[in-house]
Amino acid sequence: MYTINFDVPTKTLNIVTEGFWSVATTAAFSAELLARGSAARLYHGRFVVLADLRKAAIQPLKVVDALEAMMPKALKVTSAPIAAVVASHLAKLQTERYLKAENCRTFLDIDEAKAWLAGDHPPA
Repeated sequence: MYTINFDVPTKTLNIVTEGFWSVATTAAFSAELLARGSAARLYHGRFVVLADLRKAAIQPLKVVDALEAMMPKALKVTSAPIAAVVASHLAKLQTERYLKAENCRTFLDIDEAKAWLAGDHPPA
């Protein structure tokens, strides 16, 4: 359903999701993401996030609501750029519902997302 790992050389928290999620999966993901993000900040300082959502399904409203509720906590972990990559315009619209902070962008192309993350973003 998901993987979360931290790439030390690029200071990037990588997230890969797939499939159709339940509210329970979303809760487990949120808890793990916040824990790993907090640990990454503690050990490595400021980091960016690259979320590859291209294999994820369009999620039910309750899942999107749970992700939206988690985002204020996630934004306390990092104010650095957060890029999500999706497979379709519909998925982009759904993702933009909960990734709406100034430091968040949703892309249809992973290379564009990586280029944006590598751009000049002053620390917040």
